[in-house]
Amino acid sequence: MTDTLKKINHFISLGVILLTPLFFLPITSEYYEFNKQALLILAAGISLILWVTTFIMEKQVRVTRSPVGLPLITLGLAWILSSFLRTPNRLDALLDPGQTGTVVSLVILFFTVVNSTHTKKQLDAIVTTFLISFALLSFLTVLWASGLIPAVIPTSFLKNPLWTPSGNSFGTLTSLAVVSVFLIVYLAKTRAREGKFRFFLSLTTLILSLVGVSLTSYRLFFQASSAKPVFLSQAVSWSISLEALKSSPLLGTGPATFLSDFTRFRPISYNLSDIWAVRFASGSNYYLQLLATIGLLGLLAYLFLLVKTVRMFTKSFKTAADSPLHALVVAASLAVVVAMVAQLFIPTNLVYQATIFFLLSIVVAAYKHLGSAQVQEANINIVAADNAGVNSPILPWLSLVLSAGLVLPVFYFAGRAYAAEVMFQKALRLANSNDGKGTYETLISTIRLNPYRDTYRITYSQTNLLLANSIASGKTDLTDEQRNTVTQLIQQAIREAKNAVALNPAKVSNLENLATIYRSLIPLAQGADSWTVASYRQAIQLDPVNPNLRIALGGIYYGAKNYDEAIRLFTDAVNLKPNHANAFYNLAAAYREKGDFARAAAAMQTVVNTVDKDSADYSKALEELTELQKKAGEQAATPPQPAETQLSTPQPLPSPKITPIQLPADLGPETTPSPAPTAAPTPAQ
Repeated sequence: MTDTLKKINHFISLGVILLTPLFFLPITSEYYEFNKQALLILAAGISLILWVTTFIMEKQVRVTRSPVGLPLITLGLAWILSSFLRTPNRLDALLDPGQTGTVVSLVILFFTVVNSTHTKKQLDAIVTTFLISFALLSFLTVLWASGLIPAVIPTSFLKNPLWTPSGNSFGTLTSLAVVSVFLIVYLAKTRAREGKFRFFLSLTTLILSLVGVSLTSYRLFFQASSAKPVFLSQAVSWSISLEALKSSPLLGTGPATFLSDFTRFRPISYNLSDIWAVRFASGSNYYLQLLATIGLLGLLAYLFLLVKTVRMFTKSFKTAADSPLHALVVAASLAVVVAMVAQLFIPTNLVYQATIFFLLSIVVAAYKHLGSAQVQEANINIVAADNAGVNSPILPWLSLVLSAGLVLPVFYFAGRAYAAEVMFQKALRLANSNDGKGTYETLISTIRLNPYRDTYRITYSQTNLLLANSIASGKTDLTDEQRNTVTQLIQQAIREAKNAVALNPAKVSNLENLATIYRSLIPLAQGADSWTVASYRQAIQLDPVNPNLRIALGGIYYGAKNYDEAIRLFTDAVNLKPNHANAFYNLAAAYREKGDFARAAAAMQTVVNTVDKDSADYSKALEELTELQKKAGEQAATPPQPAETQLSTPQPLPSPKITPIQLPADLGPETTPSPAPTAAPTPAQ
């Protein structure tokens, strides 16, 4: 029975190594990394339970000891502690790809892969499966990047030449580059001595990987493409990390919080860059990202892992051994070192993380079969599980209890979360087909399955508001039944927007959504204007250097004819981004309405100096500047030919013009939202 469980674990290892780069399902709202993470969590949980069950059957705990074991355990514990103690929404830490769920699953899989690889034949199967997986990934990447498949395939999401089953074309490029390093060194050291099949498979995978890297690089960086990756600069990442470190040095701000760190802590100088409007959910420097989100404990654990891996490579490289197995150790450990060092400069995605852990598993598993003389010569402390048992009547059962205590709750919440994602994707499809009733009902089912996801709450809040607008659209008055339905839909929209804020109060987009809903209700609901102002002010606290939030809030005061307050906010926006044409344009409009034409003309002159002279905005701004200069007694300018315009003064969002609705005071932004939605009446289509 014990041997059977070990074989099952071995086959699980083969399956997860084969499928991770390739697995995706179009049944969730995000096809790729979410499904890969679900695969990792499922495989890790089952493998862990099977592994510790063998402890009970053998009445002893058997674990392969290696130099990277302690760093990996420390790393996993750092992520878990930071998730529970620092992340505002713990489920985000578990479910977001690349975060705690991914890292802990990969750590568990490392130990189960290493401890289930008992023979040289099993090691060969692991390496062969790894090569086949990346050969297939490379082959698919080449097919799509060459343009052959997108030209003939009818499925819309597969028509992109940058499509890849990894879900991230840049992540595919970097992962294939790491695998190429591994294969170049491996082939150079083995010189076909491992066998014809292994040599042919390795050479084929290397060629396909290099071609895939070349074609993907061309399409991403040298061909005009909207998919060209944008990276956060090292200086901005450093500034964000230092500020985040001040709030929690040991454990950071928590996994899945880099976006919040970015909005709170990015320097004002970022507004002068070409990508000032882009919000980053991850950094281009993985070590600085770790420092910000997992803190010093997470960063030191990862550096500890890097140092141990470097030592394994250097010691194995210096040995006199010359065998295919030794070549595998040298090549895989070098590839891991290269991959981890590269994380100083490139973003890290799930497939890239998995590639590092799979290669690390191959290194340690290969060391188990090198032979005692070669291991001693390299001075590497690798002790196979068969020789590292701890006899104890209690420890095996304790291991099972702890493992079950980790796995069973994770399976429960992750299973419900996966079902919710499937339901959410169904809701999005219904929304695209303009099925308002179906979308509404499906979103309620989604939230019941997973009430802790702020994305669902935001979508549900917006759906309620759209349905309310649809019922009231074009009507000057409503029947009592319609008015009751509209009122309840509006109340539900506000409550769900507030629920999203409660689930993750550090996420500025949640407050922006709440403010937008309040703003759209200003002509419709009494008190919505003050609630809008309060929400925007809270959003500004979370994103203090964002000029657009000041412009939006200033627009509320502008619409209420409070021009002094609007001018103050537009001036703040100008100070935050001195080349923001729309901020100056709104400032000019506020001065104009106040009657201060000289200052209005000065602000409009800055608009004219800032916008592209060939754009429609230039024509519009210059025309208005001429009018303002006339009113200010200054010399007029000659306007050029007109074109399309984008500059606009702030206006409330469109809403039906009916008798204002009275809303309860508890719908204001200060109230703590309820934990679950209450269904409003189902609207008719």
